[in-house]
Amino acid sequence: MRSINRPLVLLVLLVCAFVPLHAQPETVPAGTVNIGIVLDGPWERNDEILGWTREEIRTLTDGEFEVRFPQDAILVGDWTLDTIRGHVHQLLEDPKIDLVIAWGLISSHSLCCFDALPKPVIAPVVVDPQLQGLPLVEGASGVANLSYVSLPSTFGEELQAFRAMLPFDKVAILANQAFLAAIPDLLLRIRGTLQAVPELQGLEVEFVPVGMDAEAALERLSDDVEAVYLYPQPQLPPAALRRLIEGINDRALPSFSSLGWEMELGAMATYAGEDFFPRLARRVALNVQRILLGEEPGQIPVAFPLRRLLVINAATVRQIDASPRWEFLIEAEILNGGLGSAGPPLGLQEAVREALDANLDLLAQRRAVAAGEQAVAGARAVLRPRLEVSGRGVVIDEDRAAASFGSQPQRAVTGSVGLSQLLYSDPARANVQIQRQIQITREQELAQLRLDIALETAVAYLNLLRAETLEQIQRNNLALTRSHLDLARIRRSIGTANPAEVYRWESQIASDRKALIDADASKRVARIQVNRLLHRALEEPFSTAEVGLDDPSLVSGQERFGGHTETPKHYALFNEFMVLEGLAGAPELLALEAAIVAQERAVRTARRAFYSPTVAAQVTLDERLVEGGAGTGGTLPGGFLTPPDDTSWSLGLSFSLPLFTGGERKAERIQGEEELERLRQQRDSVAEKIEQRIRSGLQSLRSSYFGIVLSRQSAAAAARNLELVADAYGRGAVSILDLLDAQNVALNADQRAANAVSDFFIDMMEVERAANRFDFFLGREAQDAWYDRLDAHYRAAGLELAQPGELYVEP
Repeated sequence: MRSINRPLVLLVLLVCAFVPLHAQPETVPAGTVNIGIVLDGPWERNDEILGWTREEIRTLTDGEFEVRFPQDAILVGDWTLDTIRGHVHQLLEDPKIDLVIAWGLISSHSLCCFDALPKPVIAPVVVDPQLQGLPLVEGASGVANLSYVSLPSTFGEELQAFRAMLPFDKVAILANQAFLAAIPDLLLRIRGTLQAVPELQGLEVEFVPVGMDAEAALERLSDDVEAVYLYPQPQLPPAALRRLIEGINDRALPSFSSLGWEMELGAMATYAGEDFFPRLARRVALNVQRILLGEEPGQIPVAFPLRRLLVINAATVRQIDASPRWEFLIEAEILNGGLGSAGPPLGLQEAVREALDANLDLLAQRRAVAAGEQAVAGARAVLRPRLEVSGRGVVIDEDRAAASFGSQPQRAVTGSVGLSQLLYSDPARANVQIQRQIQITREQELAQLRLDIALETAVAYLNLLRAETLEQIQRNNLALTRSHLDLARIRRSIGTANPAEVYRWESQIASDRKALIDADASKRVARIQVNRLLHRALEEPFSTAEVGLDDPSLVSGQERFGGHTETPKHYALFNEFMVLEGLAGAPELLALEAAIVAQERAVRTARRAFYSPTVAAQVTLDERLVEGGAGTGGTLPGGFLTPPDDTSWSLGLSFSLPLFTGGERKAERIQGEEELERLRQQRDSVAEKIEQRIRSGLQSLRSSYFGIVLSRQSAAAAARNLELVADAYGRGAVSILDLLDAQNVALNADQRAANAVSDFFIDMMEVERAANRFDFFLGREAQDAWYDRLDAHYRAAGLELAQPGELYVEP
């Protein structure tokens, strides 16, 4: 959660007029240390905060000090200044207490207002030391025994972003009524803050005090309020706080939470990255350790940077029917499913399988294979009998009909039936065999395309995962830049930085937002690519699923694979096996083998063409169906002959053998032989390329395999370096350029780490494509058979499996 850093708690009117305790600073006793704690009031998270505080302090001081937290020295106020002040005095005057921690806004401010402190104190919750009038000397309190933590004040920036996200002219600020009562001129100070920001000038503000009754606070909201800014409401019981948020949403009012505590209850937006209290508890523990080791509390730096991240609650946005601007949606981390439909989940295996069913290129190739089947049937039909039926109607002139003496009626309709059979034709028989091989080529081309589409889809999906990861890295980097801007503002407020540093970080935020927009665009482009391969609507939403190295559907996640590649000898054998497997089942080679068989048959046909004849038989039956007009029913002169009847038939046998074709047959033979040699050489070339692809892919896979751990180690080291440099920057020990450089190094290292995982999986997909096997296509039996062949290959070489190692260890 984020820090408590709002003008609501600008405790300027808690004038440091409390009666000071005049006493000389005391040294913390060695050995046993008793720590007292003051809490502002009852709250559901008090026990959680106390638990973090005890654990962090004891972890850091274990072995050097025995730290105790007496139960009677943990004092809880009632959210009123008098009670809290009384608890502070009680612990400061208690001789059994060696160190005091004020876990509260009012108690922290109260401790900081003493002129002299009799013992070391830590005030973890200070909003703005200048506005609160607190002591500040060279980045520390400068007061003996006083250590406090200064949180960045971002009220104006957050309200400005809130208004830019969803424009409004009147905002209600809901604040704890106890704080409002303690700080009467808080309204004036906040209005002064608004007037200092040009984008907020003219904004009307309404303060709504919130006590223990959520309904009463809701009733105080004016009808013309257009948005709500929520300060923390620790005094409200959980049910009342939930009712408060529900009431705001029922009125369709966008809400912004200053610390993000209300996001789970339905607040719309916040700038809250990592949890605030665990980090602050760790900082308190570090300060305690430094004090116990002898460091003067008044010299401990007070700045406390926060990593802030814009978070938007999509469920609330949909409920109140709001539409935030694009630049904020891109930057934000979206809760509860996204602002649009997130779509059904789609994993890597599901994406590839869907592509193989729906991809348009595959559908078109399947049609080509289906059409090829009919080409084979057509070639085979030439060798089968052919039966033809035909009809002919003829009308001739009357004189010719009369002179034909009945053989040619003036009008006649004749029907014919013909039966033919090709008895022998080497080219026709060869064509059937050739077409069968060509069909095998088509089928292998379909298999090749299936593998290519599977690879393209897998790579597109992995690139989408990569784009999503890189987008998140850019989003985190932007949040980090915002925290550095807050730190620069703290440094400026305490006089250790000039305004130029603030402007430089503001410029960096603009650059980082542009980088985030570019990353978002890359993610959307990658998503469109996946949808196209799946033949979906290009903008159809779906949610991705991470692919892990331990995925059992991949070879990297199968326990049985361990030991096959652990040593150079094992790896060399594995390479040989993958090459043998890849060459044995490569559809590219199978297609060329079929083309070679077809060409060999074509060459034999060309050689036989010099002596191989074509023989065919034909039977024809003609019947005159209708006749009329002149020449019908006549006889020849002398009456001794009658005209032929209406039925006629013929039987024929044909034989052909071209003797000379001008050199055409020789040219066809030579051309066929050359084409055959070309195909054989092409097959050898493709085999070489497949072997090269497999071996090169395995080398890339090995490199990316080890690149994962190295890039993660680099990212972890860069993150630790950035943390150290950021801490040094907060103390004024390094310049802004050093921090910018450290941040850029960390960003690049994170990107390389993300790319390393994606590169590994893409290299794996490339190897599996080259070897013509995708793990997630193989059933259990097929996988077992593959491993049996692999183990047999090792046994044949006389090599036992190596002891499997670990791919990497999480840093």
